[in-house]
Amino acid sequence: MKKVLALQRQSHVAAGVPSLSVAARITEVLGYMESRGELTYTAISENDECAAAGVDWADVLILSKHSSRKALELVRRARARGVRVIYDIDDWIFSFPTYSGGAAHRDKLEMIHELIALSNVVTVANPTLERKVREYVSAPLLVPNGMWVERYVHSGARAGEEAAPPRIVFTNADFLKMQAAKDMLLTALQVFFLRHPDYVLDFYGDPFPEMFSLPFLHFTNRMPYTDYMRALVSGSYQFAITPLGGDEDAEAAEFNACKNPFKYLNYGAAQVPGIYSHVSIYEGSVADGRTGMLVENDFHAWVNALEAMADDASLRRSIRRDAFADVVEHHHVSASAAVLGRAMSELA
Repeated sequence: MKKVLALQRQSHVAAGVPSLSVAARITEVLGYMESRGELTYTAISENDECAAAGVDWADVLILSKHSSRKALELVRRARARGVRVIYDIDDWIFSFPTYSGGAAHRDKLEMIHELIALSNVVTVANPTLERKVREYVSAPLLVPNGMWVERYVHSGARAGEEAAPPRIVFTNADFLKMQAAKDMLLTALQVFFLRHPDYVLDFYGDPFPEMFSLPFLHFTNRMPYTDYMRALVSGSYQFAITPLGGDEDAEAAEFNACKNPFKYLNYGAAQVPGIYSHVSIYEGSVADGRTGMLVENDFHAWVNALEAMADDASLRRSIRRDAFADVVEHHHVSASAAVLGRAMSELA
């Protein structure tokens, strides 16, 4: 049976915490494959003393946006021992916008390029990245994002349950991913919660300076991916919000366009209807009015969307049902596993 080492690392945007990309993109897929008897895997931090022994044990080493000297040493060790190396990219890691904590990692570009050059296969998370990465990689392999839905919820389970008092969920790693429209969003939230003082906003993620202007926000720091998914499922949320800067943020537009609609996949799997900024990554995944609401980054548009979702229980029920069905049918982890399995073979 194939033995796979997933190399864990610290988040690029939040010091001292594990990367969510490794979990969502790598270990979830490997766990699914292991449950089907296709391989055995372990995840070890790049800074762990036993990481070298893990490389010696493995047939395949998988990294996700690593950029450290230690990772480079481990990849060199892997290649010297005939271990197959896969480097996964799910963000435009070759530059970061100024709003991002990842901007401090610009000095790691040389190591990223060396890691890519040493890898047998470079995988990417979406067609935009597949196109753009060709500047540095001749033949990137697209591994689609997927959800291991049945690990967290079964079809029809708890669908329609909503907490009382009503709760909205907001998830965000790094700082708020808006620049020009940030004040608009904060004001829209303040207006909505002033009109609806019984509502609560549960926030999961990294602290951001503006959160202190939102007294209705209940903060929970980022947690392991599986714990987060179970929190979404058990939270009985009325709906979710997912703001993201679009073309109005010229400096960040290219970076944001390379991101992935994982929040839609998470919320769809957890049966939480969502409101999403009307930007490219959600245009390609969310069917407006059916599997979610797409909203322009405009004050009135956001307020109207919040009010519409809060007022219309039948809309929430239909979005909850259709988004779940869409994720199960079109974004299941089995599709990710099939392509990653190909990347692990000598044929990829």
